[in-house]
Amino acid sequence: MRKAIFTLLLGIVAVLSSYGQEEKTEEDTLPHYFLNEVQVIAKNRKHSYLSRLEYNVRKVYPYARIAAQTINKIESKLATISDKKERKHVIKEEYRSLMQTFKKPLMKLSFTQGRILIKLIHRETENTAFSHIKEYRGGFNAYFWQSLALLFGNNLKADYDPQGKDAEIEKVVQKILSEERRKKATEK
Repeated sequence: MRKAIFTLLLGIVAVLSSYGQEEKTEEDTLPHYFLNEVQVIAKNRKHSYLSRLEYNVRKVYPYARIAAQTINKIESKLATISDKKERKHVIKEEYRSLMQTFKKPLMKLSFTQGRILIKLIHRETENTAFSHIKEYRGGFNAYFWQSLALLFGNNLKADYDPQGKDAEIEKVVQKILSEERRKKATEK
C-alpha cells in the first residue's frame, strides 16, 4: 500500500513539474567542456614496483652521471702525469673532494637505491664499481668494500645488462634521457 501511494505521489510530482517547463527552440543552455584524455591504470603490484623503480632510478641516476664525469676528469688528469707520487696525490685530492660533496647524500640512500647506483655506474663508465675502487684506491680497499657490500646484500662487481635483468632500469633511463632531449629542444 505504501509503495502504491509513493509511486502515485512521485508520478503526480513528475507531471506537475513538466508543466513548468517551456520548450525552447534556441541553443542548448548547458555548458560543454572538452577535457584532455586521461590514462587510467589499475594499481597492482607490477605498477607499484615500476613506480618505485622509476623513483629510485631518478634519484640515483644523477650520481651515476657525476661519477662518470669525475672518472673521465681523473683519467684526463692522470694521462698527463707520469710520476707515481703525483698520481696518488691527484687521486687522493679527488677522493677527498668527492667525500666532502657526496658523503651525506649517498649515506641516505636505501639499499635498493645503492644497488641501482652500482648498476648505473657500470652503465655510464663501462666498468664495475669494484674495478674503479681497485684502480684508484687499491686492491685492499676494493676487497674491503666488496666484503662490506656483500654483508649488506649488495655486490660492487654487479654488471649492467640492459637487454636482460636490467631492462626495466634501462627503460627508465631512456625515459629520463628523452625527457631531457625534449626539454633542450623546447628551450632552443
